[in-house]
Amino acid sequence: MKRIIIIAAASLIALSACNKQLDELRPHNVTNESDQFSTPEGFAQAALGLYPMITTGAAMENSYFGYGDVTMFLSEAHGNNIHSLDLGPNQYTDAFNYINSPDKDHSWTYYFWRGSYFTILHANKLLDNIKKDEQRPAILQAKAEALFVRAFVYFNLARFYARPYYQDAASSPGVMLITTAANGIDYKPARSSTKAVYEQIIADLETSLSLFNQEKSNSFAGKQAAAALLSRVYLYMGGTFQQPDAAFNQKVVSYADQVINSNKYILLQNDAYRAYYNSSNVANKEDVFAGNMDFGNASISQQYAYPPQINYTGGYYRPSSDLLSRIAKTDLRSSHYKVNVTPGFPDDSIATVKYMYLYNAIYSKSPFRYIRLAEIYLNRAEANAKLGKKDAALADLNIIRNRAGLASVDLSGQALFDEILLQRRIELAFEGHSGFDYFRNGLPMVRDYSSASSGAMTIPATSPKILLRIPQEEIILNPNLTQNEQ
Repeated sequence: MKRIIIIAAASLIALSACNKQLDELRPHNVTNESDQFSTPEGFAQAALGLYPMITTGAAMENSYFGYGDVTMFLSEAHGNNIHSLDLGPNQYTDAFNYINSPDKDHSWTYYFWRGSYFTILHANKLLDNIKKDEQRPAILQAKAEALFVRAFVYFNLARFYARPYYQDAASSPGVMLITTAANGIDYKPARSSTKAVYEQIIADLETSLSLFNQEKSNSFAGKQAAAALLSRVYLYMGGTFQQPDAAFNQKVVSYADQVINSNKYILLQNDAYRAYYNSSNVANKEDVFAGNMDFGNASISQQYAYPPQINYTGGYYRPSSDLLSRIAKTDLRSSHYKVNVTPGFPDDSIATVKYMYLYNAIYSKSPFRYIRLAEIYLNRAEANAKLGKKDAALADLNIIRNRAGLASVDLSGQALFDEILLQRRIELAFEGHSGFDYFRNGLPMVRDYSSASSGAMTIPATSPKILLRIPQEEIILNPNLTQNEQ
């Protein structure tokens, strides 16, 4: 008999199988699946349980890093926004050095892969229990949220394990597509194509758009969050500047228009923007979708946060000199970086303050800013540049520059595109975009500086090293999976 274990404190559901003897001893916090999904309230509670899975360590097999921590770190580790302190070879330096080990003890791939599919399983379980002719608003809202979360997780899987879309998406391997929980534990699918994975992501998000019927805070999925994520997904499909895909880039513009023209969000200005990262997301008018940590702890500060501690419980990685050299002193975004004043560390050691809300040395309650309005403007700017719409691209680019205190520019062609990418790098640093913005555009990631654990390097967009490797345990359990060779 299947059951759902509900942990009230985290609003988390965990589904498993048990025998009749265990069912007879069922504790008070265990609910039968049939009971859980017998009321609209049960569906809403199950949907609520998905959010801890994409923020905390709820789905990560007791890893002390949660889904948000690992997603943000791995994204930045393949870029050039950070440099490493002297850590030695371990999980912290594996992706940064482009080793990408499939081994559980030497990389974060095991926890990320397993946590992702654990979350997908729970979304699928909720969706499997919804009738095709369901009309009750609360259940349709829960369906929309489950579809959004599933799409969000699949998109992150595709970013890490599949080649950029422009690199023969129809033939290159993506990840396993599992869209129902009914297959059972013996189901061992092969990797679907990258194209098929993106098609599933888009189908989930577009379906969710028509089902959302409640206005919630930005801690939850909603109609505008789905449109915003679609603008990003299509941007990843939009090709390079030299060989863009006009249809996909027009989709970016259309979905970005929907978010911006909703007038639901604003770009924070002046002191409010300087203090952006020192507050919760709930009342923040720029956040479109964020992983709210008000009721949990994040460990991302252990990677980046200021100030570091002498025993290395914080701030393993610092902003790179290359990143900092591109931020003018008059740029408001320079306030997102502070000079370290901790005894025992170099005076010129600068760290980010993007994860410092209610912080201490190890943990933070700063939300994971998964999608915010500034990104949507930059998505639209890049897509319009690829569409040859110079004036529209310039308008959005200068909105971001002006908000940062920089003068407007008048650029065209390659120079315009390069400036948009530069502003993406500065604006979205430490928020999970580094590396991807180069590779999806066919550009090399150039790290022209050394760190304690590695030297300077250049990684072409066609290198197999841009991909994480699937956990070795998964390859053993599922012989139909093919490994990302490096």
